[in-house]
Amino acid sequence: MKCEMTLSNVFLDTNIILDYMLPSERTKHACSYELIEKVRRGYFKAWSADYALAETLGELKKKREEKIGVEHVLEETLSTYEIQQMIKVIEEFRKTPNFEVFKPEQISQEEIFDKVKNICIQSTDALVLLSVLKLKEKLGNITLATRDEKLLIRGKRLVQTAHPIELVRSCPINCSSKPTCKYRK
Repeated sequence: MKCEMTLSNVFLDTNIILDYMLPSERTKHACSYELIEKVRRGYFKAWSADYALAETLGELKKKREEKIGVEHVLEETLSTYEIQQMIKVIEEFRKTPNFEVFKPEQISQEEIFDKVKNICIQSTDALVLLSVLKLKEKLGNITLATRDEKLLIRGKRLVQTAHPIELVRSCPINCSSKPTCKYRK
């Protein structure tokens, strides 16, 4: 049974992808995990940008370094094998049914500065927002799925945004952040 929502295309911000990949985040942000499971089952067509997957790799490395207590070491502390395993996880994620990687045309520094200045967001969020806008030109209807509160609110001025819980309709039973989540349903 397909979802009755008019929404069909979602752009996944890096934090949603990380919630899905990191076992520690799967129950903490179970709505992100459920959203990607709904993508897998065909309720949504999901997109993300190629640089978002690169950012995901950086975040996976950062989390691993924090876990083993070497985040303060300036040299590379993870083995080639560990990094290759992280890349393998990302490559497997790329094979998710109903998910495509969007490669936006070149985004100029002026475009990024404009969004940072006028929407008051970080430059990495400006890249996400600009990518969603370019994809919207091609697809027509798309919603940016993110847990980044500033991007949720400020990005709404230019494109439809949604916290993952808005897309999955209710809090998953196993969500450990239910008591503190202001988006819970």
